[in-house]
Amino acid sequence: MLNRLTRLVAGILIAGTLTALVWAQAAPAWKDQGESDIGLAAGNEKDPVKQLDLLKKWEQQYPDSALKNQRTLMRAQALLAVMGQAYGKTDPAVLDAGKKAGQDLSDHFKDYFDDSVKPAAATADQWAAARKTSEMQVHLVLAYIAQAQKNDADAESELKKVLAVDPTQASASYQLGSTIIHEMAVSKDLSRYSEALYDLARSLAVTGPNALPAAAKTSAENALKKNYGNYHGSTDGMDGLIKTASTSPLPPSGFHIDSIVDIEAAKEKDHAAWAAQHPDLDFWENIKTALTTQGDAYFANLKDVGFPPPPSDTYKGPAMFKGTVVSMPNNKQVLVSVDNVPTGDALLKFEDTIKGEIPPGTTLQFKGVVDSYTKEPYVLALNVQEPKTDLVGLPDGVTFVPEGAAAAKPKAGAAKGPAAKGPAKGPAKTAPKAPAKKAP
Repeated sequence: MLNRLTRLVAGILIAGTLTALVWAQAAPAWKDQGESDIGLAAGNEKDPVKQLDLLKKWEQQYPDSALKNQRTLMRAQALLAVMGQAYGKTDPAVLDAGKKAGQDLSDHFKDYFDDSVKPAAATADQWAAARKTSEMQVHLVLAYIAQAQKNDADAESELKKVLAVDPTQASASYQLGSTIIHEMAVSKDLSRYSEALYDLARSLAVTGPNALPAAAKTSAENALKKNYGNYHGSTDGMDGLIKTASTSPLPPSGFHIDSIVDIEAAKEKDHAAWAAQHPDLDFWENIKTALTTQGDAYFANLKDVGFPPPPSDTYKGPAMFKGTVVSMPNNKQVLVSVDNVPTGDALLKFEDTIKGEIPPGTTLQFKGVVDSYTKEPYVLALNVQEPKTDLVGLPDGVTFVPEGAAAAKPKAGAAKGPAAKGPAKGPAKTAPKAPAKKAP
């Protein structure tokens, strides 16, 4: 991250170089030889720390100097130079000195660059440009120092100040987004992801002279794609985010991008509303989820259970399922689709022979007793024990013919007797509670 700031600050000029214009315009109006000596010594000193000491003595000895505005500008130049010495360094003492100088400039910037300090030889546009450039440098170097001192919060604050001075600084936006992501990684608080993603997108949205160079743009694109995908679950909406970010250097109040958790919560909410209107399908899907994930261990609880179960706190659906006929595998079976599965997901089995055709697409209502299942493809087989009462919607002319003399067949759930005929005629067991199915 520090390397990105290095490239950004490298092109910033120090406004204090305008001091040369002050000395060039006319002979300085010294009060006496003493002021001339200390003033010239300060102007000729190359070490900014020593120069600050000389300027301080000059101010103490000649507080009302006719050259106090020039002196103010020289002090600003020296402070910027001290900051420049800290830039790119890691020595704690040098960083502390740079931070102290930067805080001085930041706290008194309006005084240092007041219009009254403007050199007479500088135009208004030159002065405005110098002031803007110097203010950017102050905050950029303070951001560098903060990051070198592992202080993400201060770095973030300074980068936002850079963008307040010049909203088109794409590198500052890129660095800001990266800094916030690093803060979240340290704190484990992911609540600011939307803000960070906006900043990364903003760095890509900026065009013109302050746009990211090609290599940095590639890095920013990769960072946005990775972090956006991890947070949102996909890159859907990322292009729209970049477009939105082109309108402002910082996200508006309340800006939010839905996270994976947000999206799942919305799906759960939508599913709950759907389940309330379709309790039979919700029950059917929950059973499918349980069987396909837990297999035979769960099926052991379903075998010989009457479906649908009686009304209860866990099932508030109708007394029969509804399905669409897919095919008739043989004259004792009908394959239907309950949950809009084209190949069918319920196999209705009968003891008696079906006489007549039940065309595909026919809607049937049914209930039965669980007999078996397959995982791939998923199909739940039910024994329909009494077609006259347990099956609704047969085409006219379709009947069931018993094989030989038919004995009385009890309904699903009736007591099983020794003479009872047909599959699964035992007492219907209570349906177990299926694990709640997650919203798709």
